[in-house]
Amino acid sequence: MECPKCKGLMMLERFSDFFLIFYAWKCINCGAIIDRTISNNRQKSLAARNPQTVATP
Repeated sequence: MECPKCKGLMMLERFSDFFLIFYAWKCINCGAIIDRTISNNRQKSLAARNPQTVATP
């Protein structure tokens, strides 16, 4: 996988909190982290920025 920030190599890494264990992609080059939640939020943000124009008949 390629990092969207720096185009570096992304590796799957295990992260853990007190109660939660999850996996996310981490860039070896810049340290950017992308998981499912981050990806979904970015897609929603981009969709809100670029509303689809609806043609009225």
